[in-house]
Parts: sequence; structure tokens; C-alpha cells
Amino acid sequence: MIIRKGALGIVLPSVTIGIFAVLIAFSLVRLSATEEDMRIEATQNMLWVIARSQVASLKLQTAASSHVRGMDTPVEVERRLNNFLSHHNILNHGPQRRQMVEMGFADALDTIEAQQAELRQIVSELETGDETSLSRLHAILSPYDAALARAANKAMTAEWDSLGSKLDNSRQEVSHIILSLIVIALTGAGMTFYLVRATRSARSRAQLLESEKALSQLLVTSSGEAIIAVDRERRSTLLNDAAATLFAITAEETLHRRLTAISGFFSEERVESVINRALDGHSVVLRDLPFSRKADASAIYLELRCFPLRDGAGVIGAIMFLSDVTEQYYARRDLSERRDYLEEQVALRTKELHAALERERSATAIYRNFAAVISHQFRTPLAIVDSSLQRLMRRSNRLEPDEVLERGGQARSAIRNLVQLVDSTLDIARLDAGQIEQNSVAWDLDRLIADVVDRQVDEMPDRTVRYVSGGPSLVLCDPVYTEHIVVNLLSNAAKYAPPGTAVDVEMVSVDGYAGCRIINEGHIDPDDREHLFERFFRGKNASDKKGVGIGLYMAHSLAQLQYGKLSFEILPDSRIAFTLVLPLAEAACPAGL
Repeated sequence: MIIRKGALGIVLPSVTIGIFAVLIAFSLVRLSATEEDMRIEATQNMLWVIARSQVASLKLQTAASSHVRGMDTPVEVERRLNNFLSHHNILNHGPQRRQMVEMGFADALDTIEAQQAELRQIVSELETGDETSLSRLHAILSPYDAALARAANKAMTAEWDSLGSKLDNSRQEVSHIILSLIVIALTGAGMTFYLVRATRSARSRAQLLESEKALSQLLVTSSGEAIIAVDRERRSTLLNDAAATLFAITAEETLHRRLTAISGFFSEERVESVINRALDGHSVVLRDLPFSRKADASAIYLELRCFPLRDGAGVIGAIMFLSDVTEQYYARRDLSERRDYLEEQVALRTKELHAALERERSATAIYRNFAAVISHQFRTPLAIVDSSLQRLMRRSNRLEPDEVLERGGQARSAIRNLVQLVDSTLDIARLDAGQIEQNSVAWDLDRLIADVVDRQVDEMPDRTVRYVSGGPSLVLCDPVYTEHIVVNLLSNAAKYAPPGTAVDVEMVSVDGYAGCRIINEGHIDPDDREHLFERFFRGKNASDKKGVGIGLYMAHSLAQLQYGKLSFEILPDSRIAFTLVLPLAEAACPAGL
């Protein structure tokens, strides 16, 4: 029976540990699979390639129309043509070509490919007032644009179906992981309960064995333990050689002497308490008692076992067994320290596992909210386009030219908003996938900001923008990304500032960095301020504004990508300020620029 219990005590913990290892490995594999499944690969950017080709086609037609009306140069038209053909070549080769063929749009690509020479001839012969060539250009590109629009819809539907499938799979994986963690917790609780019971049982058995061992040693006169017997007056009646050696006295000198006269060891409160309990009829064991013969000698540790000596029903004295347990004491102390260390490690790993679970839950919530916001934002411009086109179709014979232009302008504005939304969505996807690289060069930040401010002033005639230049402005940056950040900050300032207020832009410099501060009137709720640079976050003051909450996140990420910083503060005059700083070119690489 004892053998069976011992085997069970080994097998059950081993099986439990094995279950722990399997479940933890299962959770890690599931987490890794979820993370891998949620990545956006480069081949999923088909919608972006189609959109860019369509935008290039529209810009080519716009430039040609402007040239025919004397508003643009032939060089600009030629540049737009080259840009269009470049995007078309990307779409007509590699995996993009294969996907277009699968969607059934190979004819549109082949047609444009065959008409490239004709396009170049039309552009080269295009002159001011040449409406015939312009019509030929529109006749070639309009079917292509329509095909691209249908292809974009198909690609977007396919990508959303793929994303929805991935989200469903992720939820299922998270459910499996949570279930695994629950099983781990239950298994751990069961193992803890078993260990507590086993510990109590082992302690009881150990105490019983100690008692039996102590009684058996009474019969062993050659025992290596120090043995001392006393009467009820605490006078020594027996002291063996080991005890005499321990206390550095002879047996004859201690006979019938009180214990306190033999050694100060017996005057300690704990030792006296043990002897008193033994004389009251109890068996007592006291471990790890420090003992030293001299003040300057190193201490050893003793184990004291004390038992009553009975004469019939009465107790006539007590017998003590003293053992040197110094090695066991240090071994137990080392074991205790190792146990504490292992407990700390288990607690740390448990905390890390809980943190990973929370991160996974947060990621699932973020993607769920993102899908809802994007779905709403996509429907709004599509509804505007649909409404305008239905109006044009129903009243095609009764519409005035001004109303046609108005409806067409509304549809084009909605399309532009949709294209911007698609571009923003794809930008955040590329940033998460690590596909954005920055090419830093020494650049005049003052000139870059001035150019952006001039463009913003043209685009926002009802908003005053004041720019104050000055200070060092040669920074190490990627001009495209830096311009993207400044445009985003200026657009936000103009969007959220109260009507009739100005937006101020000023240069700043701080210890090896230079940048700009964009300041505007307005209010940001205190609860929203610490979340401004988080992905998909929209503040309380943005409920009636367009957007999906990724502009500031992109700007903050692009600033960090260039070893710069984008920060937010409330100025003493209660105005809102966003500050972008980038490393000075001289400070960043003095020998290379």
C-alpha cells in the first residue's frame, strides 16, 4: 500500500506537469498562428495598385483637358501619361496581372497595352483647343477607368471577405487559448490541493517516524547522538559520551546537576519550554537551534527531541536527544531560497501569460472597432455617389447644366474622400506589416513647411494660416513622410479650430533637433489627451467630423521612424499645440552631409 501511494505521488505530479506543458505549448502555438494569420501580406495590396492606376488615368485626362483649355503645359500632360503607363505596367505584370485575369479584366489591360502607341501619339499632337484629340483620349481611357472601378470593387470585396475570415479565425483561436488557460488554472488548483494534502500527510508520517526513532534509540547505547536524561527537578540522571563531548564536560561532573549548570544552552526560553512540555507528558521536537561553546566560535545547529519518561501513568522525567543538523540546516535554507526563486519565476511567467492574453483581447477589440468604423466611412461616400447618379438618371432630360455640374461635383468629391480613405487604410496596413521604409536626407525644413502652408492656404481660403520661420532648419528626414506629417497636423488644426480663428505655425529648435509647432484654438477633452496617438482613436469632439482615427497615429509613427518625435501640449493661453522635431543634419551625421 505504501509503495502504491509513493508511486501515485510521483505519477500524478508528473502527469499534471505534462498537462501544463502541453497546454502552454498549445496556447503559444495558437497565439503564434493568430499573429501570423492577422498579418497583411504585400500580395493583399491589390486594391491599392488598382486605385493608383485609376487615379493616374483620371489625372492624365484632367491634365489633357487643362492643356486643351490653355491651363496646363504639354510637359505636364507628358508627365501624367508616363505616370499612368508606369502604374498600368505594374498592374499588367506579376501577381497583379494574374489576379486581374482571375477577376476577368484581362481584356481591359490588353486593350490599353495595345493602345499605348496611340496614347503617346494623341498626347504628342495635343494642342490648345484640340477637342477632337481630347475626345479620342477620353474614348480610350473611359472604358479602362470603368473596368478598373469594377475590378476595385471586386478586389475590395475579396479583401474584406479575407479579413472577415481572419477575424473569425482569430476569435476562435482566442477562445481556444482562453479555454486552455482555464484548464491550466483548474489543473494547477487540483495539483495545489493534492500537494497540500500530500504535505500534511508527509508531515504527520514524519512526526510519527521521529517519535518511533527517538524511542528506538533509547535501546542503542552506542548512539552517536547526544543523550541526556533528567528527573522532574531537571537534574541530570544520564549523559552519554556524545553529550559530554558536545558540552565539553565529563559524565561524572554532570551527574545530578541541574541542566542550567551544565550549559547556558538549557537556559534559553525555547529549550526550557520544550523540557517543560516533555515533563507534562508531551513529545516535542525543536529544530535548528544555534549552539556555540565559545563566543568566538562558529555556531552549529542542533535538533532537540524531547520525550517524557513514564513510570506507569505518571511522568518521572524526560529524555533529550541532541543531533548536529548543521548540514541539513544549510541544505534546507538553500532549498527554501530555491523554492522562493522558483515561486517568483512562476509568478512572473503567469503575469506574462496574463499580459499576453490581455494584449490579444485588446487586439481583437481594436480590429472589431476598426471594421465597424471603416464600414460606416465607406458607406457614406458611396451613398453620396449613388444618390447623385440616381438623380442624374431620373432627370437626365430635365436637368440644367449647372445642376449636372453640381451633382457631378458631389459625386467626384465623394469619390475623392473614398480614395483618401482607401489610401489611409492601406498606409496603416503597410505600416503594421513593416513595409514602409524611410530614406533620410538633409532637407530644408523651413522651405518644406512654407510650401505646405502655401498649399493649405489655397485649399482652405476661409482659414487664416500664419507661418513664422527662423532658426536652424536643415534636418535629417524623409521629405515625403515629413510633408505627410505636416499636412496632417495642419488639416487637423483647420478642421477642429473654431470658425474665424487662425492657425499659427512656427519653427522650434531643441538640443540637436529642429522642427515646427502648429497651434490652434479649440478644446480636447482631458480624458482623450493620453489616447491621441493611438490607432483608430477618435475623441469626443470628432463625432461630427470625417475620419477613422489613424491620422495622428500615422504621423506619430512616421516621426519615430525618422528618429524624431511628435508631441502634444496645452499652452498657457489654453491653445492646442502639436510639436514635430527631427534631428539636425549636422548633429546626426557631421561627417557625411
